[in-house]
Amino acid sequence: MNYIAQIKGFWLLHEKHALSSIDIALYFYLLEVCNSTNWINPFKRNNAKILADLRMPRATFFRSRSKLKRAGILNFRSVNGTPNVTYTLINLESIYRNRNEEITAINDTGSDTGADTGCVTGSETLNKNSKPKPKQAVVLCANAFAFFVDTMNNRLLKDRYSMDNNAMHYYFETFYQSKIDLGDLNNKTIEDIARNFYYWLPKHLAAAQREKEKSCAKKESYRHASNQPPVRGVAAAMKFAGVKMRGDE
Repeated sequence: MNYIAQIKGFWLLHEKHALSSIDIALYFYLLEVCNSTNWINPFKRNNAKILADLRMPRATFFRSRSKLKRAGILNFRSVNGTPNVTYTLINLESIYRNRNEEITAINDTGSDTGADTGCVTGSETLNKNSKPKPKQAVVLCANAFAFFVDTMNNRLLKDRYSMDNNAMHYYFETFYQSKIDLGDLNNKTIEDIARNFYYWLPKHLAAAQREKEKSCAKKESYRHASNQPPVRGVAAAMKFAGVKMRGDE
């Protein structure tokens, strides 16, 4: 693979798809990971590692990754919920070589499923041994949320947690993207997805509240400990050895 041609091909697709600075950062991060493995492609990368390295919110990462996939720049798949996701960088050299012709995305279907299809598209890939796998049907996130908004369950959750549609959409997208990574939405109906979200949200909010309470408890414990005067020198040594000092009795 021609490294320079790969980068120039990416910038041509950037013009076509109006990629954001976040999309660009994510692509070049994955490109460098592939480069560091001596161009082993596909390669694995832990999502938590990517989020930490790029300091990127989880929902933003999912949206950006799906956008790069729609543009025909990369593919990704996760098997049985394993933390390491397999990424495949699409060979963009032909895009650059044919730059004077009409630029057509390798995998531009016009839909954003964000799904793990397990299927590598395009005329070439960096690894000739990759084999296509059967595509799984997944309902679009936008369609699933639009359906959920019109249900009684949506109104019940909004009243229970005092949420508006924007807040509900944020949690729905978080739910959708996390389930996509695990392959849990493959062949699920739109009713199934809406029902699963209804049961998922209370558990998610309860877990978040527990983490918040733990964090507050740790801060309070640290604050209480910091208010105690430190024991130093001979007094500290005697206290450690269990020697009672005059006045302690």
